[in-house]
Amino acid sequence: MISITSIIFAVSGCAIIFLFQQRRKQLSRLTKSDFVELDDKDFAELQLLLKTAYERTLYMGVLFLPLAYSARIGGERISQIFFLVLIGFLFISNIIPRNKIMRLLENNGLNIHILKERGLQL
Repeated sequence: MISITSIIFAVSGCAIIFLFQQRRKQLSRLTKSDFVELDDKDFAELQLLLKTAYERTLYMGVLFLPLAYSARIGGERISQIFFLVLIGFLFISNIIPRNKIMRLLENNGLNIHILKERGLQL
């Protein structure tokens, strides 16, 4: 039997996976000319950090799917806790590359407001 919680987890997982796909498409469209303040090395590092952050988001979204299965009526509580802990660890591990991205941009005189003015969303 399917519970409301199970449906919420499944929809959340699908939404996060969809977000990953959209962000990866945006990443493939970024060019060096979008970030004239960055040299080649910094631009390559930015791309790598963005890929890392987006992939961790994908992994987190994928973990919501088995969590949804384990949250069904009659599902094992220990497996729900296991997947929630894994999702928590992935969420926390995603903070590091995002902080590095912000530090890299700020060191080169960029911030979120400047990127928004240029029509860029990271």
